[in-house]
Amino acid sequence: MAERDIERWFTDQQTRKTRRLEACANKRWFATEAEARAAALWDRTQFGERLTSYSCDVCTGWHLTGGHRR
Repeated sequence: MAERDIERWFTDQQTRKTRRLEACANKRWFATEAEARAAALWDRTQFGERLTSYSCDVCTGWHLTGGHRR
């Protein structure tokens, strides 16, 4: 019984990791915080969107949050 629990836990962990990588792949990616902040400022001036940057622990890059993805 315990072996099945471990196998189920491992499968769940792999599924979560795959889902996080897929979600990350669909986001705008920036190499640095400065690049992400510049893009957020550009989006604000062009589209009125208030976006903020955040460091991604999945891809070690930077993404934007607070608006619609393009």
